[in-house]
This record gives sequence, structure tokens and C-alpha cells, in this order.
Amino acid sequence: MSEKIVMLDFAGTLVKAQIIEEANELRANILQRAFPSKKEHSDPESLYKTNRVFVEKLTGLKADFVIRYRKNDMEFMDLSGEDVQNQISANLFQIGMYMAAKKHEHKIVPDGLIEQLQRIKKLGYKLAIISGVRTDIISGMLKIANIPVEFDYIYGQPPKLGAENQEDDIEELKSLGSIVYSLGDKMSDLERGNLKARGAKLIFVTWGHPSGGEEEFADYVVNEPEELEKIIHSLSTP
Repeated sequence: MSEKIVMLDFAGTLVKAQIIEEANELRANILQRAFPSKKEHSDPESLYKTNRVFVEKLTGLKADFVIRYRKNDMEFMDLSGEDVQNQISANLFQIGMYMAAKKHEHKIVPDGLIEQLQRIKKLGYKLAIISGVRTDIISGMLKIANIPVEFDYIYGQPPKLGAENQEDDIEELKSLGSIVYSLGDKMSDLERGNLKARGAKLIFVTWGHPSGGEEEFADYVVNEPEELEKIIHSLSTP
């Protein structure tokens, strides 16, 4: 029988919005910029673009520069200055996220969500994270915070930010089983992969960074993790 998969977003869904804001505050302080607006939080590309401007201002690294790297296989590769600006910004975010995970431990996750994910696993579902956050940031935070949930699949971004791969990740995940539920805190989470048209049920969680229109688009709206018990309660196609 095909695996039944529950897919969820990371930043703002699995991890509290306050934790993301804490990491963003550290980055903003280093970049000497204002704290990101709600609009930037709900539109990652806008946030990347603004942060690149401040990285250039702080470091002198221009977007049209060509920066040479040497890879682990000893081959060379060239990255654009814009790619490296993104990396610098993401590395600052990584430090903030790791510090928050160390400080808050289990509290990085909304109260009650760990128990719900453990329950969903016991029902026989596979758990998958699909996110625009780098994979090493996701897996590192889960380890540092000692989150007692086994995620079967973690698909984050590669080190070269801007090389968006979420749609490809969803296609790969679909080859491993049937995505029956997808949880997200903003419209872009719910829209990706065109999962609604493919039979998955979309669950909008209200504790993140909504961009608008989620309640009308989603199949379910969840204000507290415990409400998932009324939605995901048996190993069957919804």
C-alpha cells in the first residue's frame, strides 16, 4: 500500500513565528537594518532582496561580482555576488535560529504540536517537511532543541539560496507516497505543488505569518494544534 504522507511547512508552522522573529532580529541588528515587516515575513523573496541590499552595504560585496569557490571534490565553481549575499544572510539567520533552539528547546514548537505529530506518526502516517529554509538549518534546529519527533523526509533549500526546488521536492515526495494533508501558515505554503487539485487536504494554521486569503483557500483552519485530532484521525485518504 502507498505511504500516506502528512506534509508541513517549517518556519511559522512547525516552529513558532516568535522564534523566527528572534532569529531575524539578530540578523537585522548585524545588518544594521530595521526589523523585517509583516509583508516581508509573508513574502520570502522580498525578504531575501532587502537583506541583499544590506549585506552589500555592510560588506561591499556587489551582486554582479563573481566569487570563486573550491568544492569538497577539489573542483572549482563560480557564484554570483548575489548568491553569496544570500548565503551570508542565511548564515546570519542560521546562527539566530540555532541560538533560539538552544535557548527555548521544545518551546520552539507551538504548545501541543509535538504531541499531535507523535499521534499522527502512531496512526501510520509519514511526516515530511517542505520548506524554503535551508535543510541544514532545519535539521540542526531539530537536533539542538531535541524535538522528540521522527521526520521521515526533510526537504529544505540547498546552500545556494535562490535555487528554488520546492516544486521538485514535492514531485519527489509524491513518488514516495500519497500526500494526503499539507499544513502551512501562509498562502504560498498552501499553493505549492498544486496539491489541492491532486486530492490533498490543505490545513491553514493561524499561528504563523499569514499573507492573506488562506482561510478561504484551505480546507481546514486550525487555531490550536489540538484541533488536528478532529481532522487527522485515521490512516485513510481524506
